[in-house]
Amino acid sequence: MKTKFYDHQGEHLIVYFAGWGTPLDAVAHLILPTDHDLLICYDYQDLNLDFDFSSYRHIRLVAWSMGVWAAERVLQGIRLKSATAVNGTGLPCDDNFGIPYAVFKGTLENLTENTRLKFERRICGDKASFERYQQFSARPFDEIHQELTALFAMIGQDRRTDLIRWTNALVGSGDKIFMSANQHRYWTARCTVREIDGGHYLFSRFTHWSALWNH
Repeated sequence: MKTKFYDHQGEHLIVYFAGWGTPLDAVAHLILPTDHDLLICYDYQDLNLDFDFSSYRHIRLVAWSMGVWAAERVLQGIRLKSATAVNGTGLPCDDNFGIPYAVFKGTLENLTENTRLKFERRICGDKASFERYQQFSARPFDEIHQELTALFAMIGQDRRTDLIRWTNALVGSGDKIFMSANQHRYWTARCTVREIDGGHYLFSRFTHWSALWNH
Protein backbone atom coordinates (compact mmCIF):
# COMPACT_ATOMS: atom_id res chain seq x y z
CA MET A 1 0.00 0.00 0.00
CA LYS A 2 1.10 3.53 -0.71
CA THR A 3 0.22 6.62 1.26
CA LYS A 4 0.35 10.39 0.98
CA PHE A 5 0.25 12.40 4.19
CA TYR A 6 -0.82 16.03 4.45
CA ASP A 7 0.56 17.24 7.77
CA HIS A 8 -1.09 20.40 9.11
CA GLN A 9 -0.09 19.71 12.72
CA GLY A 10 -3.74 18.96 13.43
CA GLU A 11 -5.27 17.28 16.46
CA HIS A 12 -7.59 15.24 14.26
CA LEU A 13 -7.09 13.00 11.24
CA ILE A 14 -9.09 12.04 8.17
CA VAL A 15 -8.02 8.74 6.61
CA TYR A 16 -9.11 8.33 2.99
CA PHE A 17 -8.95 4.93 1.29
CA ALA A 18 -9.08 5.50 -2.46
CA GLY A 19 -10.87 3.36 -5.00
CA TRP A 20 -8.94 0.94 -7.22
CA GLY A 21 -6.76 2.68 -9.78
CA THR A 22 -8.10 6.13 -8.93
CA PRO A 23 -5.98 9.30 -8.97
CA LEU A 24 -5.21 11.11 -5.72
CA ASP A 25 -6.47 14.32 -7.34
CA ALA A 26 -10.02 12.92 -7.24
CA VAL A 27 -10.42 14.37 -3.73
CA ALA A 28 -7.99 17.30 -3.98
CA HIS A 29 -10.82 19.84 -4.18
CA LEU A 30 -12.35 18.82 -0.85
CA ILE A 31 -11.74 21.38 1.90
CA LEU A 32 -10.31 20.02 5.15
CA PRO A 33 -11.90 21.04 8.45
CA THR A 34 -9.67 23.17 10.68
CA ASP A 35 -7.18 21.31 12.87
CA HIS A 36 -7.20 18.20 10.65
CA ASP A 37 -4.47 16.25 8.90
CA LEU A 38 -5.18 13.99 5.91
CA LEU A 39 -3.78 10.54 5.15
CA ILE A 40 -4.52 9.10 1.70
CA CYS A 41 -4.12 5.33 1.27
CA TYR A 42 -4.06 3.76 -2.19
CA ASP A 43 -2.53 1.01 -4.38
CA TYR A 44 -3.64 -2.15 -2.60
CA GLN A 45 -1.04 -4.57 -3.96
CA ASP A 46 -0.51 -5.29 -0.28
CA LEU A 47 -2.34 -4.13 2.84
CA ASN A 48 0.62 -3.00 4.94
CA LEU A 49 0.21 0.44 6.53
CA ASP A 50 2.97 1.90 8.66
CA PHE A 51 1.48 4.97 10.35
CA ASP A 52 1.28 6.21 13.94
CA PHE A 53 -2.33 7.05 14.81
CA SER A 54 -1.69 7.48 18.53
CA SER A 55 -1.36 11.28 18.65
CA TYR A 56 -4.81 12.05 17.21
CA ARG A 57 -7.88 12.88 19.31
CA HIS A 58 -10.38 11.91 16.61
CA ILE A 59 -9.89 9.80 13.49
CA ARG A 60 -12.48 9.74 10.72
CA LEU A 61 -12.47 7.27 7.83
CA VAL A 62 -13.76 7.88 4.32
CA ALA A 63 -13.43 4.90 1.98
CA TRP A 64 -14.39 4.75 -1.68
CA SER A 65 -15.26 1.63 -3.65
CA MET A 66 -12.55 -1.06 -3.18
CA GLY A 67 -11.21 1.12 -0.38
CA VAL A 68 -14.10 -0.07 1.81
CA TRP A 69 -12.83 -3.66 1.75
CA ALA A 70 -9.21 -2.57 2.20
CA ALA A 71 -9.98 -0.20 5.09
CA GLU A 72 -11.80 -2.93 7.02
CA ARG A 73 -8.64 -5.01 7.06
CA VAL A 74 -6.13 -2.25 7.70
CA LEU A 75 -7.93 -0.25 10.40
CA GLN A 76 -9.07 -3.05 12.72
CA GLY A 77 -8.30 -1.96 16.25
CA ILE A 78 -8.10 1.76 15.37
CA ARG A 79 -10.67 3.80 17.25
CA LEU A 80 -12.74 5.73 14.71
CA LYS A 81 -14.97 8.74 15.33
CA SER A 82 -16.86 7.90 12.13
CA ALA A 83 -16.49 5.62 9.13
CA THR A 84 -18.10 6.55 5.83
CA ALA A 85 -18.35 4.13 2.90
CA VAL A 86 -18.76 5.78 -0.51
CA ASN A 87 -20.09 3.54 -3.30
CA GLY A 88 -18.54 0.37 -1.97
CA THR A 89 -19.32 -2.61 0.27
CA GLY A 90 -17.52 -5.15 2.40
CA LEU A 91 -18.18 -7.78 -0.30
CA PRO A 92 -16.88 -6.03 -3.44
CA CYS A 93 -16.86 -9.15 -5.63
CA ASP A 94 -20.34 -10.56 -5.08
CA ASP A 95 -23.40 -11.00 -7.26
CA ASN A 96 -25.79 -9.69 -4.59
CA PHE A 97 -23.76 -7.25 -2.53
CA GLY A 98 -21.01 -5.90 -4.78
CA ILE A 99 -19.74 -6.14 -8.34
CA PRO A 100 -20.91 -9.40 -9.95
CA TYR A 101 -18.09 -11.96 -10.06
CA ALA A 102 -18.16 -12.31 -13.87
CA VAL A 103 -17.94 -8.52 -14.32
CA PHE A 104 -15.07 -8.18 -11.84
CA LYS A 105 -13.13 -11.06 -13.45
CA GLY A 106 -13.82 -9.73 -16.95
CA THR A 107 -12.57 -6.25 -16.01
CA LEU A 108 -9.26 -7.75 -14.91
CA GLU A 109 -8.88 -10.14 -17.85
CA ASN A 110 -9.66 -7.45 -20.45
CA LEU A 111 -7.82 -4.53 -18.86
CA THR A 112 -6.03 -2.34 -21.41
CA GLU A 113 -5.41 1.40 -21.66
CA ASN A 114 -8.54 1.60 -23.81
CA THR A 115 -10.80 -0.38 -21.44
CA ARG A 116 -9.42 1.67 -18.57
CA LEU A 117 -10.76 4.80 -20.28
CA LYS A 118 -14.15 3.13 -20.74
CA PHE A 119 -14.15 2.19 -17.07
CA GLU A 120 -13.41 5.78 -16.06
CA ARG A 121 -16.22 6.99 -18.30
CA ARG A 122 -18.57 4.62 -16.46
CA ILE A 123 -17.23 5.86 -13.12
CA CYS A 124 -18.10 9.45 -14.00
CA GLY A 125 -21.48 8.85 -15.58
CA ASP A 126 -21.68 12.03 -17.66
CA LYS A 127 -19.46 13.73 -20.22
CA ALA A 128 -18.65 16.83 -18.16
CA SER A 129 -17.54 14.79 -15.13
CA PHE A 130 -15.46 12.51 -17.34
CA GLU A 131 -13.68 15.47 -18.97
CA ARG A 132 -12.82 16.85 -15.52
CA TYR A 133 -11.69 13.42 -14.34
CA GLN A 134 -9.30 13.17 -17.28
CA GLN A 135 -7.50 16.30 -16.02
CA PHE A 136 -6.35 14.42 -12.91
CA SER A 137 -2.87 12.91 -12.79
CA ALA A 138 -3.44 9.32 -13.88
CA ARG A 139 -1.67 6.51 -12.08
CA PRO A 140 0.63 4.26 -14.19
CA PHE A 141 -1.24 1.54 -16.07
CA ASP A 142 1.10 -1.27 -14.94
CA GLU A 143 0.56 -0.25 -11.31
CA ILE A 144 -3.22 -0.35 -11.49
CA HIS A 145 -3.15 -3.65 -13.40
CA GLN A 146 -1.01 -5.19 -10.66
CA GLU A 147 -3.28 -3.67 -8.04
CA LEU A 148 -6.44 -5.21 -9.54
CA THR A 149 -4.69 -8.58 -9.93
CA ALA A 150 -3.76 -8.51 -6.23
CA LEU A 151 -7.22 -7.36 -5.16
CA PHE A 152 -8.99 -10.09 -7.13
CA ALA A 153 -6.83 -12.73 -5.44
CA MET A 154 -7.12 -11.28 -1.92
CA ILE A 155 -10.86 -10.63 -2.09
CA GLY A 156 -11.46 -14.18 -3.32
CA GLN A 157 -9.65 -15.54 -0.25
CA ASP A 158 -11.03 -13.16 2.37
CA ARG A 159 -14.80 -12.66 2.55
CA ARG A 160 -14.93 -11.50 6.18
CA THR A 161 -17.22 -8.55 6.85
CA ASP A 162 -17.92 -6.10 9.69
CA LEU A 163 -14.30 -5.91 10.79
CA ILE A 164 -14.86 -2.26 11.71
CA ARG A 165 -18.05 -0.39 12.58
CA TRP A 166 -19.32 1.75 9.72
CA THR A 167 -21.42 4.76 10.67
CA ASN A 168 -22.82 5.74 7.28
CA ALA A 169 -22.85 4.77 3.62
CA LEU A 170 -23.25 7.08 0.63
CA VAL A 171 -24.85 5.43 -2.39
CA GLY A 172 -24.84 6.96 -5.87
CA SER A 173 -28.26 6.45 -7.43
CA GLY A 174 -26.66 6.13 -10.87
CA ASP A 175 -23.58 4.09 -9.90
CA LYS A 176 -22.64 1.85 -12.85
CA ILE A 177 -19.86 0.01 -10.96
CA PHE A 178 -21.46 -0.93 -7.63
CA MET A 179 -25.16 -1.05 -8.49
CA SER A 180 -27.18 0.95 -5.96
CA ALA A 181 -29.53 -1.99 -5.28
CA ASN A 182 -26.58 -4.16 -4.21
CA GLN A 183 -25.25 -1.39 -1.97
CA HIS A 184 -28.61 -0.88 -0.30
CA ARG A 185 -28.93 -4.62 0.19
CA TYR A 186 -25.56 -4.71 1.93
CA TRP A 187 -25.79 -1.57 4.11
CA THR A 188 -29.45 -1.26 5.14
CA ALA A 189 -29.11 -3.41 8.28
CA ARG A 190 -25.63 -2.09 9.11
CA CYS A 191 -25.65 1.71 9.17
CA THR A 192 -27.33 4.90 8.01
CA VAL A 193 -27.62 4.99 4.22
CA ARG A 194 -27.87 8.19 2.20
CA GLU A 195 -28.63 7.97 -1.52
CA ILE A 196 -27.22 10.80 -3.62
CA ASP A 197 -27.97 11.73 -7.21
CA GLY A 198 -24.72 10.79 -8.96
CA GLY A 199 -22.50 8.08 -10.36
CA HIS A 200 -19.64 6.07 -8.89
CA TYR A 201 -17.46 9.18 -8.58
CA LEU A 202 -19.56 11.03 -6.01
CA PHE A 203 -16.90 13.40 -4.69
CA SER A 204 -17.65 15.92 -7.43
CA ARG A 205 -20.96 16.48 -5.61
CA PHE A 206 -19.15 17.73 -2.48
CA THR A 207 -16.91 20.66 -1.55
CA HIS A 208 -15.98 19.79 2.06
CA TRP A 209 -14.78 16.58 3.66
CA SER A 210 -17.13 17.15 6.59
CA ALA A 211 -20.20 16.88 4.32
CA LEU A 212 -19.36 13.20 3.84
CA TRP A 213 -20.28 12.36 7.41
CA ASN A 214 -22.52 15.28 8.45
CA HIS A 215 -26.08 15.20 7.16
